Amino acid sequence: MGRTQLSEEAEREEEEGRERFHAAETKLRELGSRRQLLLDQVHQLSDLQKSLYDRRQPKQQQLDDLHNAHREVGHQLSEARRRRDALRAGIEQALIDVRMVRQELPKGDHARPEQLRREMAQLELRQQTHAVPLAEENALIGHLRALRKQLLVAEKEQGVVEAHEARRKAADETLKQRRLELDHLSAEVQRLHVERDRKMEAMRSVLLEVGQLVAEIREKGRQRAEVMTRLDTANRQFMEVDRECGELIEASRRRRQEARQTMGEYNRAVRSSVSGQSVVDRTAEAQLAELLKRGRVTLSG
Repeated sequence: MGRTQLSEEAEREEEEGRERFHAAETKLRELGSRRQLLLDQVHQLSDLQKSLYDRRQPKQQQLDDLHNAHREVGHQLSEARRRRDALRAGIEQALIDVRMVRQELPKGDHARPEQLRREMAQLELRQQTHAVPLAEENALIGHLRALRKQLLVAEKEQGVVEAHEARRKAADETLKQRRLELDHLSAEVQRLHVERDRKMEAMRSVLLEVGQLVAEIREKGRQRAEVMTRLDTANRQFMEVDRECGELIEASRRRRQEARQTMGEYNRAVRSSVSGQSVVDRTAEAQLAELLKRGRVTLSG
């Protein structure tokens, strides 16, 4: 089938439509290239965000581990301080106990039974081995009797003194042990304090790195949002121009369809009036072509 013959007006419209279509096609190619470039930028920024996120995850896990460790050391430090404060109160009480025990025994010299027995033995030996005047012997016997009374008293006091000495030693030992424990706890508190500070410094360092990565991720997200906005604008423009191209194609199709329909109706009318005259048919077609060149063909009954 040959090209449909159009009227002059339709030909002008067709030419204008063809020019507009070529311009739209050129614009579509430009918009397509721009859209692809923007799409590549979106993919590139998305890949950068993914890479930054993958780098952030181990740092975030490290930060969480350091935070848990710092919190655990903080709990240990609080418990050590509580025990140290309680021990200090215990030391104060132990010191009071030591002072009270030391004040329980009456002041003064307390004769020891062993010393009295030695002295009595020496006097008895002298009495038995030496001849002394009667008066001196009576004095010796009186001294022995006094020593025996002192011995009885000393033997009774010895149990009290020994018990008191045992309590004093126990109080001193308790005070000593508590002071040693306090020194140990103070050193433990200091160690935990240093360890907690180190954990905090490590947390700050990792937190700074994580913060920088998060800032970069947000910046890439902001850039990606800007590119997406431009891409949406390019997509809308592309769709508008594509729709315009479709409308131009549809308008051209309608013009040709109308021309074919008009020619067909005219041919049928001529054939029905002059049947079998091929020369007349050719003449009619020539007249119709001439009419189409002059303008649209309108058939009236």
